[in-house]
Amino acid sequence: MNISIRFNTEGKIIASYKGKDITMDDSPYMIYLSTVGMCSAVYVRAFFNQRNFDLSQVTLDQEVSYNDETKMVENIEILVNLPSDFPEKYKNAIKAVVDQCPVKKHFVNPPAVGVTANIAGITA
Repeated sequence: MNISIRFNTEGKIIASYKGKDITMDDSPYMIYLSTVGMCSAVYVRAFFNQRNFDLSQVTLDQEVSYNDETKMVENIEILVNLPSDFPEKYKNAIKAVVDQCPVKKHFVNPPAVGVTANIAGITA
């Protein structure tokens, strides 16, 4: 599954799947998956803005590998597509910037999730 991330003319981050923008009207699962790439895009945008680089040709592709047997995501790969005039000396810096994304960090080291049922003030 490929989730595409782009920036509009104001720098707003837009994620899409199969040509359709992912919005709150879509499944929570697609929103959840797209946050890894969108968070990465926030850090890429900040990097570009700090250096007054043009963001108009930058996109990100998030490739999600899904296991049909387990019904779980096995791998997420983020590809940052940079313009041809992007300075080579910053290539590793972009990778480091994306690694700062807290959403990505939570995918790598997920928190424990608990569930409580509360019926008429009785917690179980």
